[in-house]
Amino acid sequence: MFEEPETAELPRTALPAGGTTALLYDTAVVLVRKRTRRRVPFEAIERVGVPGPDGRTLRIELTSPHAAGEVITLRNDDAAAVGGFAAALASSLPPRTPHGARQDGRRLTSVERIGLAPARELQAAGGSPTLRILAVLYVLALPVVFLASEDLGRSTASFNALGDWLRAGVFLLPGAALARVTASTARTACLLRLRGVTTTGTLTGVHQGDDADEPAVYHYTFTDREGTDHPHESHAWPLSADGRTTPIRYDSRAPERSYAPGDRMGFPAHAALGAIGLALLWLGLDLAVPTALEAVRVLREDW
Repeated sequence: MFEEPETAELPRTALPAGGTTALLYDTAVVLVRKRTRRRVPFEAIERVGVPGPDGRTLRIELTSPHAAGEVITLRNDDAAAVGGFAAALASSLPPRTPHGARQDGRRLTSVERIGLAPARELQAAGGSPTLRILAVLYVLALPVVFLASEDLGRSTASFNALGDWLRAGVFLLPGAALARVTASTARTACLLRLRGVTTTGTLTGVHQGDDADEPAVYHYTFTDREGTDHPHESHAWPLSADGRTTPIRYDSRAPERSYAPGDRMGFPAHAALGAIGLALLWLGLDLAVPTALEAVRVLREDW
């Protein structure tokens, strides 16, 4: 089960670095990834540096009783943010004598799994595995249908079998893509309902496209419980009456998943896309299933 760090205080500073966020607490650095939190106490850190001429990589070397210890590298495009985090961390490390005894820093660290809410059963985090499997099976079955059509000879039946399979793909693949988008939206909505945290988002800018008919994009920023800022966008309209601030609900374990009440206008569009996707899937399966069964029957008779 997920637990907060030992200190109940907010982190002193944070450094986003790709899929990892480094949080500096009073006694440790916590590396938050999508499914894990790794706590690295100051006693496990030998030295901190920012190597390279660009100053965008943070290098944390762990202690070791013998040779050099494990090295953790974090990269951020903002050199000032990297330098500030490195300086704050270096000033927090305990003093060490040059030849003093060292422990294995890896043994001093601890890793916690970040559990998922019960909505995990709705879909895997990366999307819908069922739809991906459907697309893979369609591509893999294409040679089988082709061989079966060859066995039928150069006839109208041969052409129809292969043509039906290709036409099924015209319906199946776009249908699967549209259904996946809708399923992802439904998953996010359920996750936010189960474990969402409400905060306040602030308007940071409005971007108007070159085309006058193109809808404007409203950029908001909200801060999660760890003190990290995250973007949230809305197209065509502001999310609140005053246009400056709006309530935003986000997933505490994956803050990139966020929702604002003003976003609800997008749900009918997603529902329409889902309905179109399901209709395309039905049409594709109506063509693909009989063709596949016929191909298997022909090959079995031939063998």
